[in-house]
Amino acid sequence: MDILLIVATLVVAAAGLYVAFTFNRRTKANFAPLLDDAIKDVTGHIDAIAEDLRARIRAIADDLQRDREQGRLETRKTQGRLDHADSRMTTISSQISTELDTIRRLIEPRDARPGGAEATSENHERTADWWEPPPRPRDPG
Repeated sequence: MDILLIVATLVVAAAGLYVAFTFNRRTKANFAPLLDDAIKDVTGHIDAIAEDLRARIRAIADDLQRDREQGRLETRKTQGRLDHADSRMTTISSQISTELDTIRRLIEPRDARPGGAEATSENHERTADWWEPPPRPRDPG
C-alpha cells in the first residue's frame, strides 16, 4: 500500500507540473485574442480623440490668427486716424499762428504812432470789441 501511495503522489505531482508548464501557453492562447481586440479598440478610441483634438486646436489657431490680423487692421486704421488728426491739428495750428502774426503786424504800426499805445488803445477798443469786452467805468469815489 505504501507503494500505491507513492505512485499516486508522483502522478499528482506530475499532473501539477504539467498544468504549471502548460498554463502559460493556454493563457496566452485564450487571452491573446481578447487582449489584442481590447488594445485595438483602445487605440482606435485614442486615435479618434487625438484627431478631434487636432481639429479643435487647428480651429483655435485659425481663430487666433484671424483675431491677430483683425487687431493689426484695427491698429492700422487707428494709426491712420491719429495721423489724419495730427495733420489737421498741425494745419489748424499753422493757420492760427499765421492769423496771430497778421494781427500782431496790424497792431504794431498803431503802437508806433504819435501818442503811443494810449492813442491806439482807444482805437483798439473800438475796433476789437468783438474779442475783448470794453473796460468797466471807474467809481468816482
